[in-house]
Amino acid sequence: MDSLPITHYSRSASAKPPEASICIVGGTNIAHALATSSHVSTAFTLETPFGSSPSIYYGEFEGVPFYHVTLHGSSTAASGVAEQESLLRVWGTLHHLGVSDVLGGATAGSINPAYKLGDWVIADDFIDFNIDRKRSIAADVLDAEAARILPRHVPADDPILRKILCEETLRVAGKGNVHEGGVIIQAAGGRFETAAEIRMFKQLGGDLVTMNVPTEMAYSRQLNMNYASVIAISNPAEGLETWDWKTLSDLYPRLHAQSIDIYLATVQRIHHLRERRRIGDTLRVHPEFD
Repeated sequence: MDSLPITHYSRSASAKPPEASICIVGGTNIAHALATSSHVSTAFTLETPFGSSPSIYYGEFEGVPFYHVTLHGSSTAASGVAEQESLLRVWGTLHHLGVSDVLGGATAGSINPAYKLGDWVIADDFIDFNIDRKRSIAADVLDAEAARILPRHVPADDPILRKILCEETLRVAGKGNVHEGGVIIQAAGGRFETAAEIRMFKQLGGDLVTMNVPTEMAYSRQLNMNYASVIAISNPAEGLETWDWKTLSDLYPRLHAQSIDIYLATVQRIHHLRERRRIGDTLRVHPEFD
């Protein structure tokens, strides 16, 4: 898919990739639309202690630099890298690059009856059913002392980024199409859920179901990155209403265009925040036992 030549930076090379502290880790809500837009000027891969990174796109908006990773960094998985190693390469690379703020996203199935097709949800909590993924990658990425953490997830995302995303999404999509707050159910992936599973998720308090965002919420907290996401409702969850693949394909062009507008405006506002590192040890480190 890459529309730009990819520069590879080895660990021993004197040349360094362009610098940014904000990264848009996009899912199907944006797909490759930002990576192929005029807002991105170059792309690179980086050899890190965790292996070769996925393609990292670099751009600027109103003078503010940002990185972008498409489809949750799945390009590494597509090249034959196992899923957990792919996740480590994505998040280890963002830590290695010094990223402090991450904007995530996806498309999702709606469980909450208040959500309409094409609505946006800035979710703030999650329930994770993907037990195949590591709960923590801190020991893989951080030094031994820094990895002795037990992160809290109340709140589960960064409220400041969430507020900005909500305001920008309201501007783009309009009142009545945006929902601030919501519980994501992260399914195990590999298939769509059964109708019975969706009924269970609804009983548990889930508002929407997707496959990657809660992992990103957890990993970013472990690595001391601020994170919030904007999720598009692309279909009703299985068994609640009927839909087909055309439902998705009809929605994607609008969702992708809106995502770019939302993300870039949010990047510009993040740049002007007074406090860029906000997670802090109070949410991450367990007190001494004695």
